[in-house]
Amino acid sequence: MKRMLMSCLMALGLCLPAAGLKAGVKTYDVVVIGAGGGGLAAASRLSQNGMKVLVIEQHFKVGGYMTSFERGDYTFEVSLHAMDGLDPKTGMNIPTFAEMGILNKVKPIKLDPMYRAVFPDFTINVPADVNQYEAMLKERFPREVKGIAGFFKDLDQINNGMASLLDLQGGRYSQAMKILAEDPLCYFVIASYWNKSLSKLLDQHTHDQKLLAVLTQLAGFLGASPDDVPAIVFAMMWNSYHRGGYYYFEGGSQSVSNALAAVIKENGGEILLQTLVTKIIIENGKAVGVKTKDGQEFRSKYVVSNANAPATLFQMVGKEYLPPDYVKRVENMKIGLSCFQVYMGVDKDYREYFPGGIHEIFENVTYDQAANFAMFKKGDPDHSPFAILNYSVVDPKVAPAGHNVIVITAILPYDWQNGWHEKEDYQKYTELKNQTGMIFVKRAEKYLPDLSKHLKVFEVGSPRTMEHFTLNPGGTIFGWDNTLDQSLMKRLGQETPIKNLYLAGAWTFPAGGQSAVLVSGIMAADKILKQGK
Repeated sequence: MKRMLMSCLMALGLCLPAAGLKAGVKTYDVVVIGAGGGGLAAASRLSQNGMKVLVIEQHFKVGGYMTSFERGDYTFEVSLHAMDGLDPKTGMNIPTFAEMGILNKVKPIKLDPMYRAVFPDFTINVPADVNQYEAMLKERFPREVKGIAGFFKDLDQINNGMASLLDLQGGRYSQAMKILAEDPLCYFVIASYWNKSLSKLLDQHTHDQKLLAVLTQLAGFLGASPDDVPAIVFAMMWNSYHRGGYYYFEGGSQSVSNALAAVIKENGGEILLQTLVTKIIIENGKAVGVKTKDGQEFRSKYVVSNANAPATLFQMVGKEYLPPDYVKRVENMKIGLSCFQVYMGVDKDYREYFPGGIHEIFENVTYDQAANFAMFKKGDPDHSPFAILNYSVVDPKVAPAGHNVIVITAILPYDWQNGWHEKEDYQKYTELKNQTGMIFVKRAEKYLPDLSKHLKVFEVGSPRTMEHFTLNPGGTIFGWDNTLDQSLMKRLGQETPIKNLYLAGAWTFPAGGQSAVLVSGIMAADKILKQGK
């Protein structure tokens, strides 16, 4: 009788909930928590491989930090300065974008030179092309020719070694062996610097403070000083920019996020916005679904969390489900720095102040990078290094004709000035962040005359703003701090102690940064695909 009833219901197109499930509970192969880059990358890869995927995002749009927003006639990029590795033949992100299904859905814009770095008594426009950059440095620092050559050779060998290792991991053994045959010492160089800082690598080649400042300028993209950031992590980022291409996108990073969302939907996936996941359901040691703040429940065979790791593991899962040593490890990890951003729509065309296609200027008041990062951590808006970006240089559509979108980016502490006064008085908080923003605007007038007189839009994002929009603790833009003791294999992996629960994003291997989180999402997806439905 029961079988007959089931057959009738199926014939009518009706369905009954699975055993133990409440009526109305939807089921999927995979539920992805968070539509940041890592979550979208995982979902796109999984959906293209036939899995029924649901992405749940607390914000009203997809992307996390890979987004843009509008204020009147101006469109502002939230975080992307440049994407690495998109040269057609050599870019490491070409396979990544192909695996995500978006290689032909976005329009990269190549940038060369990369940026202008300003120091107390000299300025340098840094080429993207690695050979031009090396030649320029040798011309500017003739006494350091040998050290410059040694530094570039080390980074070249690290690039070869990492490419070979990635080929091995991907099963491309002949390609891996070809690289090794051409550069038999590349693994040795990687091993030599595996547990060493960027400063230790540079110590082998130069002690010229000005040259060191130039070579380590991009350490700011990793949020850690040369004394702390791993040499291999820096080398991978540096190589991907200088050997694989320095790019922006038409439509900004939001175009990448939107393209990923389109791939997910084209392959039968679903995206649920403005919905906060509060609980990962654990049964018999397995992740079997999620619950949301508004009372919905979704069941699945796998769960991928692109939400921040502390919230995922300690709030959505709960320490009681995790091994004590794993809990201790996560509790002892240090969260990375946040940033401070000033978003400006201006009624003047400042592109002439960014010659040669440069869209970014770095201001450095000292050559000492350790001192710079000390100012970041202390909170010193009058002296801290900062960057000025003119997005109208690379994408004129972001502002009306003759107008520009300009953004200032700096690093300030989350708990600065008694937590920015946010909890004691919201008006004081607003006044502090706007006053601090104007400090940077006035400093930027050294490069962009009368900038403060041309503001049509002036909006400031503090570390607290970053936390509110992304829910990342401390408003961090890096996930875990990119230091030696929690990078590379010491960073959290995609797998967790909970069966069928995976992590993606800046909190996992390989690192923070937009291209890195995309890779982390693909890695999480591939682990699921190996297990199958």
